[in-house]
This record gives sequence, C-alpha cells and structure tokens, in this order.
Amino acid sequence: MPANTDNQWLQTAANDLNNLLQVISESSSVLEPMCGASPEGMRYFAFLRTSLDRAKNVTAQLAARLGGLQHHAPEPVSTAPAAPSGSRQSAVAIENPAGTKELIFIIDDEPLIVAIAKRMLTDAGYRVVTSSEPFQALEIFKQLNDQVDLVILDFTLPIMDGSEVFDALREIKPKVAVMLSSGFAEQDKVRAMLSQGLRGFLPKPYTQEKLLSQVRSTLDSIRGLNSTERRAL
Repeated sequence: MPANTDNQWLQTAANDLNNLLQVISESSSVLEPMCGASPEGMRYFAFLRTSLDRAKNVTAQLAARLGGLQHHAPEPVSTAPAAPSGSRQSAVAIENPAGTKELIFIIDDEPLIVAIAKRMLTDAGYRVVTSSEPFQALEIFKQLNDQVDLVILDFTLPIMDGSEVFDALREIKPKVAVMLSSGFAEQDKVRAMLSQGLRGFLPKPYTQEKLLSQVRSTLDSIRGLNSTERRAL
C-alpha cells in the first residue's frame, strides 16, 4: 500500500478515535452526577477520567506524528481566483471572493453545519474559508493570517479540541479574533478561552438570524476595540 494511502488511513483512524473519545467524555460528564455518588461510582469515574486522559495523550502523540508526516508530504492545493494587484497571493480557495464584507474562517468537522453556515454568510456578502481538520486549518491560517477577520471555531474537532486549536491560532497571531461555536463545550475551558481573548460563544444549532447577528456584532466590537487601541497610542 502506498505511503500516502497509509497516512490517509491513519488520519481517518485517528479522527475516528478522537470522536469516540469525545463521545465517551461527554457521556461520562452526563452520567457522573447521576451515578457517581457512591464510593464505587466515584472510584469508577476517577478511573475513567484517568483512562480518558491517557487515551487523549496517546491521540495527541499520534496527531503530532501525523502532523510531521503531513508536513513533509506534498498536498494538493485548491485553485483560487487571482489575487488583486499588490495583495498577497494565496493557494487557499475563498468562497464568494468578490464579497464586499469581511473574510470569515469556519473551522468545523460537521459537513452539514459548514455548508449551511457558508451559504448563510456568503449570501450576506461575506467571504468564507473553511476547514474540517485542525492541522489543515492551522496551515490555512498561516497562509491567510491578517486577511482573516474572524474565526468561527467548533469545540469538538478531530485530534485537537477547540481550546487547543485556539491556543495554536494565538501562537500564530496573538490577537486572533475567534468565536467559539458548539453544541457542547467544557465550561472551564470556555471560561479560560474567554479570559485569553475569545470573542464570544455561539451555541449550536443556530438560525441564520442568530449567526449573522453575532458575527456582525463581534466584528463591529473588534473594529471598535482596534480604534480605541489606536487612539490610546
């Protein structure tokens, strides 16, 4: 079997493993308050948490190894419209490149959610880039960087969760504007992300009105904050 096929199989397996771990973790969070009151239950859930932490550590190591393999392997690139004269050329495909509004980067591994959000945003005049996989998303962000006005980030992603992707984005650009969007998120992690500059939280499922309203208010808030910072200089 060719090496690139092996890598694709490993990536798929790692994604499936991470998704299973997320399901187990979420189920454990729901069941523990109901079943963990007894000494036996407390011991069981303590063991389960430890096992989950070990499994997540192994998954993170696998992700790092896969990331190294992908970094050295050639990757197909999408054909994007030619950049305007004087702008930075990018191999990343931008949906609605002629849109008159800001560039939104959606990082989410749910195809239906991505398709709906992309349609809602492009219909409203926004330009949109999407990614379903954290390593790919980080590479895209490195290419676009200052061109991205707002990242809409899912919390439950393959290999890395939203808080880890948020940290990685901030390493690339410390003041990156990120709005978390998820049907489930660990509250402690969300609070930590907010203290580190997360711009807000958009719960799933959301309506077109809610998405567009929160995106617009977040972007306007960022613009106002940047104006205030410039005046303070």
